Amino acid sequence: MTLKEEFIKLGYTEEDYEIIRNNYAVNQIKDETLIKKLKDNFAFLLKMGYTKEEVIKMTKSSPQIYSYSIENMKQKIEDIISLGYTKEEVVKMTKTLPAIYGYSIENMKQKIEDMITLGYTKEEIIKMTKSLPAIYSYSIENMKQKIEDIISLGYTKEEVIKMTKTLPAIYGYSIENMKQKIEDIISLGYTKEEVIKMTKILPAIYGFSIENMKQKIDFYDSIDMHELAVINPKQLMQSVNLSYARYSFYKDRGIDIDMNNYGKLFVGQKNFEKTYGITKKELLEKYDYNKYKEEKEKENGRII
Repeated sequence: MTLKEEFIKLGYTEEDYEIIRNNYAVNQIKDETLIKKLKDNFAFLLKMGYTKEEVIKMTKSSPQIYSYSIENMKQKIEDIISLGYTKEEVVKMTKTLPAIYGYSIENMKQKIEDMITLGYTKEEIIKMTKSLPAIYSYSIENMKQKIEDIISLGYTKEEVIKMTKTLPAIYGYSIENMKQKIEDIISLGYTKEEVIKMTKILPAIYGFSIENMKQKIDFYDSIDMHELAVINPKQLMQSVNLSYARYSFYKDRGIDIDMNNYGKLFVGQKNFEKTYGITKKELLEKYDYNKYKEEKEKENGRII
């Protein structure tokens, strides 16, 4: 069986094979040697806890995995575990960023040390990198610059550090997109100071699409709860479909929801079902936000 046939047999496409074979770290390996590495490394990764699909995805992203010896990969896993992770966490991280197998453990240790100087504890760094392994690929200079850039938006350094603990992905956002998000939310009727306050409490707002935000704010505006996003921005995590359904449910029961009792919209699902005897599925079917939106569009003669 040819090398290409061996790849296809494992589940790769011909295009996958060409990409992997032409990788700089792989194209110098002879076919017969690569066949052995393909079989051995593929089997090793399956044994480590990856699925067949995950191995294919990882090796398409980082073909150089087929140039590594199993001994080196085993050692890398052990070395990363020694930094403060479990084996399961290392496997999960490498699914997201398979290139970690090529990082030197010295550089990973240095990144942890560098981040400690920025104001994080080692435990916080371990937690952040479990959520965003790509932090290990960022230069400390770029991270410092990102902190300065975010400070320039209206935060203190301590606030930036706190926000990135909650949402490490901020390090991957462009400052231009963050500025635009602030402008977009201001256009929904908030001041810049209110937007800064909202994002300090819920940094994940920077990951929301403005369409998603607008849909939610439009609904809360329609029930005179515009300030909810400033007072308790974490409630923006709840889908507008569920908020509308619960609001309508309470309304039908003669319960008016306003800023004094808005917590009723956001009680835990189990408590809601236990109290009112209606499941989330039944609630969403009875009070369909999409139908409500269509009716509003017809009334207004425009697309919301």
